Amino acid sequence: MVSALAALCGVLVAGGLWLAASSWRPVARTSRTGRSPSRTRFVVERDRVIAAAGAGVVVLVFTRWPVAALGAAGAGWTIAALPRRADRERHEARTEAIALWTEMLRDSMGTARGVEGVLVATAAAAPLAIRPEIALMAQRLTTEPLGEVLDALADDLDHPLGDLVVTALRLTSTTGGRRVREVLADLAAAAYAEAESHRRIAVARQRPRAALKYTALIICGFTGLLAVFSRRYLNPYDSTLGQVVLAAVGFYWAAGLWWMHRMGGADPVPRFLASTAGGAP
Repeated sequence: MVSALAALCGVLVAGGLWLAASSWRPVARTSRTGRSPSRTRFVVERDRVIAAAGAGVVVLVFTRWPVAALGAAGAGWTIAALPRRADRERHEARTEAIALWTEMLRDSMGTARGVEGVLVATAAAAPLAIRPEIALMAQRLTTEPLGEVLDALADDLDHPLGDLVVTALRLTSTTGGRRVREVLADLAAAAYAEAESHRRIAVARQRPRAALKYTALIICGFTGLLAVFSRRYLNPYDSTLGQVVLAAVGFYWAAGLWWMHRMGGADPVPRFLASTAGGAP
């Protein structure tokens, strides 16, 4: 028990030093609209360190198995970086908002106001999820060229569909596209279809995710109860050979869970107008 408490103190001291050193690093830059990203890199790293250290220390105190502590720390490190439900819902809301704004642009095209006039006219009635970005775009149109404003709008929206809409607007402003209304209608339909597909996928994944979560909770809870109330049953794992066997079992569990997560995941569509640091799109 003394060694476990010493390890706990060491981990807490190391975590405190890391947090103190990380506070001197610059955080991620906020967007042009003044709102912070949903989860900056610093926040993700902080959450991962706290989750890994907390899980590892708790398991080490209750079991005194270094392999189990390392496995718990790895699990905490991985789980803390998984996408959250709020992030997924925010992405879906922005996708639908871009679709609705695209329909507004489609209905306003073909008038004598031109692209700039249409953009300004739709700013006040833009959907709430993207209204700050659209309002800032309308404000920038009074002092900056349309090309630069569209580049800034693509960065602020930070969405692949937003890049497509900006490209259609750029082509309309430079070449006077005659079928821009059909293009915008197709983009809006694609945005609605993407949001609907994300919802269906999320609903389909709820049952296997819940089953996996409950299975992991039952196994961890049962192992924790054995470690606290029936220590003699787990005495074989105190030896070196027991730790080797535990490492093999943990590896197979981790590989299976990773493979299940990999099969259920989807790679996000990359943006083609994403600007590099300090460079042009």
